[in-house]
Amino acid sequence: MKTVNALERGLEVLLAIDSSSAATLTELHRQTGIPKASLQRILKTLREAGWIERNELEARYVRSAAPGASDPQMKWRAQVSSVSAPLRSALQKRIPWPLDIAVRDGTCMLILDAHRPSNGLSVNYRVLGFRPHMLVSSLGRCYLAHCPDGERQSIVVSLARSKRPFDQLANEPAALHRMVTESRRMGYATRTPTVTGADSPENFGALAVPIFSGDILVASLSCSWLPGVAREVDISNTYLSSLRMTADAIGKRLQAAQVSAPPARSF
Repeated sequence: MKTVNALERGLEVLLAIDSSSAATLTELHRQTGIPKASLQRILKTLREAGWIERNELEARYVRSAAPGASDPQMKWRAQVSSVSAPLRSALQKRIPWPLDIAVRDGTCMLILDAHRPSNGLSVNYRVLGFRPHMLVSSLGRCYLAHCPDGERQSIVVSLARSKRPFDQLANEPAALHRMVTESRRMGYATRTPTVTGADSPENFGALAVPIFSGDILVASLSCSWLPGVAREVDISNTYLSSLRMTADAIGKRLQAAQVSAPPARSF
């Protein structure tokens, strides 16, 4: 039986977008080898179908926010975002680097919204709906380290079937155990260094702390920075305590608002 070539190309483009936080037409052409004219038609189709979005300012494509998510899931995500927003805004006034809050979305994380400092500092091209990879991002590694053992095992089993290079830690039990143990010991997780170009949206450092509503892990809160401007030790020494205090305060407000685990998980 023949395959559907157009569908294969569309999926290839989605995977290429998933492999980075955001991608331009030229970057997608370089990654997939698909002619730009064909690529533009695929991107137009994916946008109209609601699978991707385009950051008009930077002309970069990203996955849309939770396509197909149920109304209860959307409502829960909106609650987490709205309850935490005032505290994150207050924290952003004290930290000159971008802050993100993200919840689990299958085998990735989902950034609910993006708080950007008013001084113009920016790390990458992330917008609402960007899905950081579980085993690469500080947000994902933090969540994986602090979630219940059964949930972690389920995530790792799913990731182990992936052929994508940024999921291969799932097939290295010893390394994965070290990452989880170290993140729990420190109380935060850092981003896995990757080799990127100077203009890549992936060229940044980040650390994340967990947010609990009572005993239930709800989200991760991260701070990211440009490696050429700041070092991890500087960020940790200067801002980690504030991140932890804010994460704790968000957790207490979520618990008071009776916001804990999502009403239904689609994974």
